Amino acid sequence: MTSQSGLRDILHFSHANGFPAGSYQILLDQLAEHYDVKTIDRLGHQPQYPVTDNWTQLEKELTHYFEQNYSRPVIAVGHSLGGLLSYMVARNRPDLIKGLIMLDSPVLTPMQAFGFKMLKRLNLSDRVTPAGRTDGRRQHWADQQEAMDYFSGKSLMKRFHPESLRHYVNAGTEWVDANDPAKGVRLRFDPETEMNIYRTIPHNVRSDKPLAMPSAVIGGRNSDVFWPMNGARMKSKVGMKVRWLPGGHMFPLEKPRETAELIHQLLGEML
Repeated sequence: MTSQSGLRDILHFSHANGFPAGSYQILLDQLAEHYDVKTIDRLGHQPQYPVTDNWTQLEKELTHYFEQNYSRPVIAVGHSLGGLLSYMVARNRPDLIKGLIMLDSPVLTPMQAFGFKMLKRLNLSDRVTPAGRTDGRRQHWADQQEAMDYFSGKSLMKRFHPESLRHYVNAGTEWVDANDPAKGVRLRFDPETEMNIYRTIPHNVRSDKPLAMPSAVIGGRNSDVFWPMNGARMKSKVGMKVRWLPGGHMFPLEKPRETAELIHQLLGEML
């Protein structure tokens, strides 16, 4: 998509927790046919932006990246963690964002927000987030093929597009020692960081007034994260377009081409 200046619009994509940006290569390649696509490889891995409650430093990481790397407002697209962080930047720094699309990223209703605030105070958030499943997760394999076999059996990933799974393993693992392949591969996304991100999900993000830019959210019809009540509130209070695609919370990696098509369609309607 070309802006009024004659330049292609910059589309910055932000990934979900635990899934480096390279995991979304099919989606990103398709979007790159229309936009100048940019990413941050792994959010939450820079020491100057530690994971804190309500993701205050992670929001700063994304804000500062936009400030330092882009000379004009960008289209912000994000999945899960990346979608909510993009929303937070759009809410607090609307000058940086031209349009916003969130992928299965709920802005909590007031009741949900109060409940999660209480769970965090009681150290019970692991009961309702994937943090509990992340604790003790396997981190090491003999090679990428063994990692592929392992992840293909996981319920979260068993419906991934086959190439999305390959891209996730390529982006999400690294050699323990590049000079000694016998030492195998390990996860690149730090599991402790992943757990902390789940445990500090924001309970203070406002959803009571419209954003300053066009925005939309795409939900998975079978998602256990983004519910119809979240979509209804984001439509009525924030003024967002709401669309749905088949699949669960990970639909951008299950149906990456369909997701890219709908993103491009929505941007054509919005901008």
